[in-house]
Amino acid sequence: MQNLRDKFLKLGLVDETAVKRAEETKKQPPPPPRRDERPRPPPPSRTASRPPPRRDEPRIPKLPPLAGSKEANRQTAKQQLALDRQLRELVLANTVAIEPGATTFYFVTRKNKLRRLELTEAQKTRLETGELAVVERPDPDKIEHALVPAAIAEQLRALSERAVRFLNREDAKVGFLTDEEINARANEADEPPETAPDATGPSEPETFITIKRSPVA
Repeated sequence: MQNLRDKFLKLGLVDETAVKRAEETKKQPPPPPRRDERPRPPPPSRTASRPPPRRDEPRIPKLPPLAGSKEANRQTAKQQLALDRQLRELVLANTVAIEPGATTFYFVTRKNKLRRLELTEAQKTRLETGELAVVERPDPDKIEHALVPAAIAEQLRALSERAVRFLNREDAKVGFLTDEEINARANEADEPPETAPDATGPSEPETFITIKRSPVA
């Protein structure tokens, strides 16, 4: 290559200055790419996961289960068990012991069945004057009944109206029967006690008898 260049120079076919300039150009590093020639990052993939929502973005509330579905029945049963536990604890903590006696006091259950309590005359009077009340005590396998102070009965009634079976208050009279009604249904009092309602099934309609009792002689 060197001899060929010298021959061209001697013959005058090339200019020596042009040859030197070409050699110096080869020795220089290539110029950096222009800004618009730099490689660009690839566009984001369309399948990339969506970033989590910001805290200030509104969240869609979870819809309640459909009525009659398994989840709705499960929630209803859970709520009923919690309510029964609350009622039972309140009754157990405030039960007034029954004083056995020769006086019969009748009341009506949530299934509209007549039941009786054998009490002393003094305790019956406390019921009729509104000092005591008859309420339900929902045990796990059956429904028992108990006597509690009227103030406790009102607390129970605020939680569940069906829990109070007899209460004599001016603003809350529950379970009154006439003597004729009692005589006509006295045989119901000998039937077996009620079992606890199934929390997963449909609730029974509430039944209250509020008939003015004959005045105590």
